[in-house]
Amino acid sequence: MDFNLQRVGKLLFFCSLCGFMFAPLAVAADKFIINHSDSARDHRYQYPYELLALIIKETQADFGDASIDEANVVMSRNRILRSLKEGEAINVMAEASNQQWNTDLIAVPIPIRKGIQGLRVFIIKNENKHLLANIDSLAQLMTLQTGSGSQWSTRFAMKQAGFDVVESPQYDSLFHMLSINRFVTFGRGVNEAYKEVEIFHNLYPELIVDEHILLNIPLATYFYVSPATPRLAERIQVGLLRLIENGQFDQLFYQWHCQSLMQGQLHKRRVFKITNPLVKESQMVSITGEDFLFNPGVDVQSICQKYL
Repeated sequence: MDFNLQRVGKLLFFCSLCGFMFAPLAVAADKFIINHSDSARDHRYQYPYELLALIIKETQADFGDASIDEANVVMSRNRILRSLKEGEAINVMAEASNQQWNTDLIAVPIPIRKGIQGLRVFIIKNENKHLLANIDSLAQLMTLQTGSGSQWSTRFAMKQAGFDVVESPQYDSLFHMLSINRFVTFGRGVNEAYKEVEIFHNLYPELIVDEHILLNIPLATYFYVSPATPRLAERIQVGLLRLIENGQFDQLFYQWHCQSLMQGQLHKRRVFKITNPLVKESQMVSITGEDFLFNPGVDVQSICQKYL
């Protein structure tokens, strides 16, 4: 694998060893083919694919051996959807829920990020921090041009709500566009923003994360599986439910996200919420119960003390 997941590699080595020792020879190993990151700076998929490695380990005894391979080309979201439907170049991806993907693919309807990707904070230029500090209403927030990927689910929700959205199909280019004032705000999941400012700091040292506003857009990240490989979807769902039950899911989730959640101080922010026509909030809690989703109104530090 050429993506940066050393811990995944260790887990999969263990899984492969166990599979070699115990799996029946007649059963072919499951092969998970995941998406290629958009660039070397794109770390958005590290958490879900480390989670996938845990799922493989948890289901080793009853599903057998498995591997995770990365697609050999970078693809747009639309091309990924087409490839997922065929199940050859790629057969699984962790992605924000939307109607077309729910129709054309097999969704494993467990929100693997506990909804935090829809808790949007804004990356801005340091010189503009006073603008968000003085915003008291959603209408005021909408007066500021905002950036988005052209195929992101949140783009559709923000445009329908009334935001003036400036789009780009290229992930890296959005940070450049923000730096040259093509737009003022760049909404990112709280799980993404702080890491991205750090990763892009050498190129754009003027970028910071706003401390005042939280835009809540209902958003569930699901594992989507090709209809050509339904066994993989079954394995993912079985493994996820086991990890939730035995506590390993929360262990991994908070180890990955506590730092960002504590930095975000979401419970101290002014919160504005818009609807997401591509997501039914009831579907986000359909399997695991409402307490599974992260509550932005809580002080997360007391929760994170158990995991850090």
